[in-house]
Amino acid sequence: MYNLKDFGIEKSSGVLDNGSKIFHFHKSNAPISSFAIFDAGSRHDPIGKEGTAHYTEHMLFKSTKKFKDETETGLFLESIGGSANAFTGVDFLGITAEIGMREDLYKIVDFVHELSRNSLFEESKVNTERGTIFGEIADYESNPALYIQDLTQQVLFQETYAARSIAGTKETVEKISRDDLFEFYSSRILKNTMNIVTAGDADFNEIVGLFNNAFGHEKLSEPHFTQENLNLPRGNPVKIKLYKDTDQVFMGFSFRTCPYKNIDSTPLEVIRTIMGSGFSSSLYRKLRTENGLVYSLDVSSEGSFDRGYFSVITSTSKDKVQKVLHILIDEFRRLREGKILQEELELAKNKIIKEKFRKMQSSGSWAAFHVPEIIFNPENPLDLSDWLNEIEKVKLEDVILVSEKYFNSENWYLSLCGDVKESDFSFIKDSF
Repeated sequence: MYNLKDFGIEKSSGVLDNGSKIFHFHKSNAPISSFAIFDAGSRHDPIGKEGTAHYTEHMLFKSTKKFKDETETGLFLESIGGSANAFTGVDFLGITAEIGMREDLYKIVDFVHELSRNSLFEESKVNTERGTIFGEIADYESNPALYIQDLTQQVLFQETYAARSIAGTKETVEKISRDDLFEFYSSRILKNTMNIVTAGDADFNEIVGLFNNAFGHEKLSEPHFTQENLNLPRGNPVKIKLYKDTDQVFMGFSFRTCPYKNIDSTPLEVIRTIMGSGFSSSLYRKLRTENGLVYSLDVSSEGSFDRGYFSVITSTSKDKVQKVLHILIDEFRRLREGKILQEELELAKNKIIKEKFRKMQSSGSWAAFHVPEIIFNPENPLDLSDWLNEIEKVKLEDVILVSEKYFNSENWYLSLCGDVKESDFSFIKDSF
C-alpha cells in the first residue's frame, strides 16, 4: 500500500469562509503552486457565441483595478521569479500561479483575487484581444497536428456542447460583445465560489488565513459542476477536415468510454499504458519499431463529469493510412478477445506507479494531478496514493471486461485531417 508520506507529502483540506473548498499538499523545500478553478468552462457558452469562456479567460489578464494592462499583470509575479497563466476547458476555467519563496505567498492570493474579482473588461482591450483570438483560431485550424484534437472531440461528442470548439470560430467570436463577456465573468466567476488547490512549502493555516482575508467577506453560491451523463446517439462515426494537396494525414481513432468517476477509469488507464506509453508499448512497437509507419503516437484515456473517451492520435503518409488503421483495429480486437498477457499488465502497472515517483517532483505536478479528482470526484476525491493503490488492484479480467465493453464495432470513431475522403474507410465497419 502506498501513502503520501512515501512522497514526502502531507495533505490538508478545508472550506473558506465564503464557501470555497481548498486543498493543500505540503512538500518541504518546494516552491508554491496554486490552481483556482471556476465553474466557467465552454459548456456555458451561449449558443451562437461559442468561445465566450475562452475570450473571458483572455480578458482576465488585460486590466484590473490594480493592473492597468497585461504587462503589469505579468510583472506582479514575474518580478519575484514567479509565473502565472490561465486555461479554459470544456468543464472549467482555471487561474494558475507559482512562486519560489514562501515569503511571497500573499502575492498568489492577491493575484487570484485581483483577476477573479477586479477585472475591468475595458471596451478598447476587448476589441484588441478579439484580433489576438482570431489569430489563435487561424493558427489552430491551419495546423492539422493541432486541429486533429478538436476534430476528435467533434466526432466523439457530436450534437452536444462537448463537441464545440473551446476557442469558438471567427464568426462566433465576432458576435461576442463586451457585455457578453462581463455577464459571463460576473455570473460564472465573480459571484461564485471556487476550488483552490495549492502545493509546496507553505503552512495550510497561513494559506487559509490569507484567502479568508481576501475573499472571506463574500457570501457566494456554490458551483454545481456535476451533470448527468450525456445522451449520445451514434451519429456519423467518421469526420474529415480536408487539407488539400498534402501527403501527411493526421488521424484519431477513438471510442466513447465512461465519466471520470467510474470504476472503469482505472483499467482504462492501465490499457492506455499497455498500448501507448513508451518504446515498450504495443502500438509503438507495431506502428513504429516493426513497420516504420509513424513517428509519434499519443494514446489518451480521459473522463469528465458526463462523458469519457479513449483515443489514439498519430499521423502517417496518405498511402499508409489504411495499414495503420488495420494495426489499430487488430490491437483493439486483441484486447477485446482477451489475448492480453499477464506480463503486459504487470509491466504497465509498474510503469504507472514508478513513473509517478519520478515525475511528481514539482509543486505544479502535485496541484495539477489533483484538480480532476477534486472537480470530477467531489464527494470522495482520491489523493495520488489512493489512486496508485487502485492501479495496483487492476487484474487481467478487468482489462478484458473493459475492452469488451468499449472497444467494439458499434463504438469506434475516426477523425482525419488530410487529403482523404470518407469512402476510403468503409472497411472499418467489417474489420471488427
